[in-house]
Order: sequence, then structure tokens, then C-alpha cells
Amino acid sequence: MAPREISIGFLLIPLQALDMVGPMDALVNIDYELISMYFSTEKAEELSAPKITFHHIGPTMEPVVTTGNLHVQPTTTIKDCPKLDYLLIGGPAPDYFMNVPEEMKDFMRERSKEVKSIFTTCTGGCVLASTGLLDDLEVTTNHMCIKPFGEQVAPKVKWNNQKHWVISGNGKYWTAAGAIAGMDMMAEWIRREFGQDLLYISTMALEWQPRDVDGKPMTCMNGRMEVVEV
Repeated sequence: MAPREISIGFLLIPLQALDMVGPMDALVNIDYELISMYFSTEKAEELSAPKITFHHIGPTMEPVVTTGNLHVQPTTTIKDCPKLDYLLIGGPAPDYFMNVPEEMKDFMRERSKEVKSIFTTCTGGCVLASTGLLDDLEVTTNHMCIKPFGEQVAPKVKWNNQKHWVISGNGKYWTAAGAIAGMDMMAEWIRREFGQDLLYISTMALEWQPRDVDGKPMTCMNGRMEVVEV
């Protein structure tokens, strides 16, 4: 049976680099091609690994500068971006999320109609909330940003400052607190969407033990291929 194909877009704004790269690498490690390379095609098929296409979406094709002066080259623009299954939005500084360009807001509103889910990490939650899409929903962002910024950007949002991440809108919106919480949230999505065995492949490759919605360690597999129970 042919592997499931999914298309994931990352919105390129002047964000915290790990907000994007962390969840992306968690996903890269469950990709059909990567598992075929490191293990075998049979293993990739056995695990029902997906074929993932990543799109890095900029306002133009000019590189976007993220933290640490990391320049990221877009693969497409908000005007020309192909159809997406999922969209991820990382967190920028207040000067951006308090003044999100209208063209970016329009892009998020329009793509919300086609994607299965939108993921946000850190103040990416404020970026998405600025569109009005999260009004009356329980969501989160970097917890220290909720009072000074989140409630100003989107006063109708039900901001949660307790949970590591929040799933709302019947699974449409996944919002995480700080950068590493975004990786942990993605681990939970991988577990639900593709199963524990594929999540083990990702945690093994990254030597990473994700945390659950309350910030407690989750069962994982380490680099020695040992299951680490909680």
C-alpha cells in the first residue's frame, strides 16, 4: 500500500528558530524516506510512515531572519503556497505579534478553511489569535506572555496559563507554551495520528523524552532502543 502523503507548511516570520525547527525535526524522523534510509523500506511500510512534504512560507522569497541571525530561505510565498494539510506557526517577538501584517492574517484565515489542524508554538499563539480564529476558544501561548500581551492581542480568547499545550476546536487548533512545549505537543500529535511506535522512532533519533500536557515525562525510546517508562 502506498504511504500516506501529507503536506505541512511553516509560516516564516521573524520567529524563535526552535519553535519551527524543533517540531519539524520531530516530524522529519517519522518520514517514510528517512526510515527507509536508516532502517528499511519494509520497516517504513510496517510502521505506516507518511511521506511528508515541508513548505516554508514567506511573505516574499527573500530570506527571513530568525533568532541568532539565522536566515531561512522560503520555498514558497503566501501568494503561491500550494494546498496544505497542516500549518505551523512559531513565535516572534512582541513587535511582530502585536502588529501582524494584514496579508499574513488573511493567509491564516484562508488556510484555516483547508487544513486539518493548525499548530502554534510560544507566541505563535498570539499571532494566530490576532486573526480572530481563536476567539472564545481555550488556547495557550508562552505563559509569561499571556497577561502583558495575549490578553491585549485577543481579549476574547480563553487563555490557559496552566497546561503545557491545549487542543481546541475539535482538534483544529493545537497551541503550545514555550519552544520545547511545541516539540512535546508535536510528540502527542504523532502518537495520536501515527501511533506509539513511530513516536519511538522520533524520540530515539533525537534522544528526547517528551512531556505530557501537564509537563510530566512521557514514555519514550532512547538512543539505545530502550523503552523509558514513566
